[in-house]
Amino acid sequence: MKQIGMIVLLALASGGAGAGEVHQCLGHGGTVSYVDGDCPAGTHAGWTRSYDDDRAGQTRAIRQRQLETLEWQRSNRAEVSALMRVRRGGRVASARGGDGMNHCQRARHHRDRSRDREFRTMTYDRMIALDDGVREACR
Repeated sequence: MKQIGMIVLLALASGGAGAGEVHQCLGHGGTVSYVDGDCPAGTHAGWTRSYDDDRAGQTRAIRQRQLETLEWQRSNRAEVSALMRVRRGGRVASARGGDGMNHCQRARHHRDRSRDREFRTMTYDRMIALDDGVREACR
């Protein structure tokens, strides 16, 4: 763990953002040093580790995913609330809910949002289930 801390410290001190390599240099008598270039005279290389110091970009990407998740949660809660009102018998004068969409449009919208959200993990069976839900709602 101490070595990783030294690597991070060296990476920050050696120029901030960017990529590079850290070399462990072993000297006589068991001395250890870490450098971002060649090992000094009288030492030999122990190992070399690459690093990529792009924490700002990673932080932005994480924050963007969090914002997208919060937006999805808000819209999903509104959608579920509208569906629960319809199921409880509230405002069923027409086939349209409070959002102006009928059951068929709502099912298509849900399918499309689910595909966008789950595109990396979408299975064939899940895709078929979403299409079946649209087919059932649009009868």
